[in-house]
Amino acid sequence: MHPLGRDELAEQRRRLLAAYREYERLLIDSAQVMMGCRSRAEDVVQDAFLKLWEQGTGRGVQDEGRYLFRVVRNLAIDRLRRLSLEKRHSACSSLMAQEPAPPSASPEQRMVGSDALQQVLAALAELPARMQRVLVLSRLEGRTQRDVARHLGVSPTLVNFMLRDTLAHCRNRLEAGRTA
Repeated sequence: MHPLGRDELAEQRRRLLAAYREYERLLIDSAQVMMGCRSRAEDVVQDAFLKLWEQGTGRGVQDEGRYLFRVVRNLAIDRLRRLSLEKRHSACSSLMAQEPAPPSASPEQRMVGSDALQQVLAALAELPARMQRVLVLSRLEGRTQRDVARHLGVSPTLVNFMLRDTLAHCRNRLEAGRTA
């Protein structure tokens, strides 16, 4: 059973649907500004509406339109964070895919892998020791970013930025080495 009474939920849904119909285009436009993609913006708006339809808006909501805008904004931010995390993970995976070739690889593959490793090591040597340490602790020792932050006495956000910048620097050096 829903925590709201049947009549109260029906009234909320009626007001929510009216707000959705009135503001749908503006909701999508505002989400598109944040998401940079009309299709993703439409998905966010639809998800926000469905979430509120199923859960209700809760007691005390005076303006369903404003509430709907706030939920759309929050969902868009969540999606952007998730997309950013997926991009970082993908970048890390592509960097790790460029590890040296295994002993069973052909001589050419081992040479390419060895060159890539030398380029990564040279790129790391260009960075401050603390950024190098973040990479070693998180990627080689397998520690979480929160654990690395505690170990270094910095915030997890700073660890995240340092790791992102370190990987980007290494990736840029590898790409520059391939085009040279």
